Amino acid sequence: MFIHEKDAPRDSAEGRDHIWHSNPGFTPTEDLLFVHVTVPPGGGHPFHNHPNKEEMIYILEGEAEQWLEQEKQTLGPGSSIFIPKSVVHATFNRSSKELKFIAVITPCSSAGPVQNMVDHLEPWKSILAEM
Repeated sequence: MFIHEKDAPRDSAEGRDHIWHSNPGFTPTEDLLFVHVTVPPGGGHPFHNHPNKEEMIYILEGEAEQWLEQEKQTLGPGSSIFIPKSVVHATFNRSSKELKFIAVITPCSSAGPVQNMVDHLEPWKSILAEM
């Protein structure tokens, strides 16, 4: 199955734009999510996890303030992060330019929701309050 950007499903969430190149219902997969994400300056994806799912994030453009549990690093183009199953993480754009990255999540057919927001729980709530 060939997928051109112009044909891929799109949506927005909390200011982030998503272009879905693979997800159940669009591609004949049960286990693979592949999404191109654009985050505007000042935006982000607050602390969350993917129960029973692994994720890989690859930075295309811009800089990501990337959190893995309580560890933070800045990632630029060509950098990536592997996020083990169910581990809390967050991605923020603290720069004045758009952040673009690819996220791959698998297996999306595993038990539990695709994502579980935890930004209202400690210690994530306190980390956000200090930002």
